[in-house]
Amino acid sequence: MLLSEVSKKEVLDAKLARKLGLPGKTDLIIDEKTGQIEKLVFPGSPLQKKSKEWLISWNNITKIGPDFIIIDTTSISSATTFEK
Repeated sequence: MLLSEVSKKEVLDAKLARKLGLPGKTDLIIDEKTGQIEKLVFPGSPLQKKSKEWLISWNNITKIGPDFIIIDTTSISSATTFEK
């Protein structure tokens, strides 16, 4: 799967059972020593004044399916988002 394909999938919150939106242009944070993906960085919504980026740890991604990315926000704190 290509990173460009991931950015077109809608993100669902498994904890709250709601849609979080389309990620848009997605970036990766990669551990330079191991080469493993640590986090996905989703840009914030252009419709919100205080648009925040989502930093989703790879461990919080439950499933990447054909249409959706399901994330578990149970262990995600507010520190995982930040204003641009």
